[in-house]
Amino acid sequence: MENDDNSNSSGMEDDDNSNSINQFDGDENQILQQLLHTNISSKRKQLFWYDIRNFPDSLLIEILARLPVRSIFSFKSVCKHWQTLISHPSFCRFYYSILNSNAPSSSQPLRILDRYTYVPTLDELLTRLCTEVHSLSEFSVVFLSTPEDQQQYHQFRILAISNGLILCCWRAPTPFVYYICDPLTRQWITLPRRGPRYHDSFKEGLITKVNEDHLLTSYIVVRLEHLTSNYLNLETFSSETGKWISYKLPCPIPILWRQLACAPIYCYGALHWQVINDKGIHVMLAFDPYKDPKCVRLIPFPDDRDLKSEHNYMGTCQLCGESQGTLRYFEAAHDSTQLYLFTMWVMKDYEKGEWCCEFKVRRSDLHSNDLELSNWLLDGWFLPLSFHPVNPNVVYLKCMEPERIVSYSILSKRLDFASKPIDSAQLILWSTAIPFVLPKWPVLVPITTVKSQKRG
Repeated sequence: MENDDNSNSSGMEDDDNSNSINQFDGDENQILQQLLHTNISSKRKQLFWYDIRNFPDSLLIEILARLPVRSIFSFKSVCKHWQTLISHPSFCRFYYSILNSNAPSSSQPLRILDRYTYVPTLDELLTRLCTEVHSLSEFSVVFLSTPEDQQQYHQFRILAISNGLILCCWRAPTPFVYYICDPLTRQWITLPRRGPRYHDSFKEGLITKVNEDHLLTSYIVVRLEHLTSNYLNLETFSSETGKWISYKLPCPIPILWRQLACAPIYCYGALHWQVINDKGIHVMLAFDPYKDPKCVRLIPFPDDRDLKSEHNYMGTCQLCGESQGTLRYFEAAHDSTQLYLFTMWVMKDYEKGEWCCEFKVRRSDLHSNDLELSNWLLDGWFLPLSFHPVNPNVVYLKCMEPERIVSYSILSKRLDFASKPIDSAQLILWSTAIPFVLPKWPVLVPITTVKSQKRG
């Protein structure tokens, strides 16, 4: 993917409101003229002049806070005064108040990222993330590399996403490195190394903390390694200490890792990995690094789920995820002879691990406004892909024929095509998909004892 020659020093593509920022060379008056008088003829613009020093900060903030967030961050480079105004926590709070009054949180655009990316450098990964993730305003499935890339480069793996921060790793034979980065600001840090090579037995997760000003204050990276005994090797890295801490924790019963490279689910303050117990039953392994960093617990899935389908199809017909702070479990029928096509449970009592069935839907209950999709409702095969993190009414599924991503509305029982057709060479399942809601405000990677870097 070629970079835009007009992209600014932070690597972000300018949108319509900031395409000409570079030509001003930091002149506040000219930039303000453009913001306020974009529809005035060029002859009249030459007659207009205003001393920015007399312009009230309150009005300037009102104008800036109504621009797209990428434009706002571009304007931080205009002058020190604008940088100070935009960087102040009160500006972020004001921006949130305007944003929330204009659109509900459920309307935030969702991306589903394929965790496997084949690119030569971290810079290229950040460029593709910024371009693909932030260039579209609607739902999309994002593949950051092409099938041709897979033949040329080593693999970056996106491990987890939390509040706009991305945990990824470089999977070349050596060296093995973890990165924490923000694709919008292009800020990144390298975590202290834990070994020369990567092993598939590692399972990582990321937890971030945000204060009342919507600013990210700290994060914790968690890495589990499965042993052959009834113990787990667990390591945590905290941005507050800049150090890794190792634990060896007993597990209630022997477990096996799922072969699928699924990301952990963050909910109720804990990370949840999907594993298999010693009897071949799928369960969740929960770990809370803040509440009890020296203990793990196993949480069962709903008792009345389809165990035969779970075993025969390796859980691809089932989906466990989080939406609006609640764990959910969704199941799709594996053939057209089953009575119910979709079934969903929600976590009723987290401490007791109790689930409650929310609904069961027959094929005949469904409808679609799309003629092509309507013809497939009676015989189509659907695989659950992702819940919408902030809209509990939406579940995304992969329709196997025609091969498209569809959205299912729980309230209206309607199916709709959610994205353009997927290339047959690009495979995505819930195990490789990471749902990502675009953050309303870019985050800054918290400063630790690890040396921070920024590339532009």
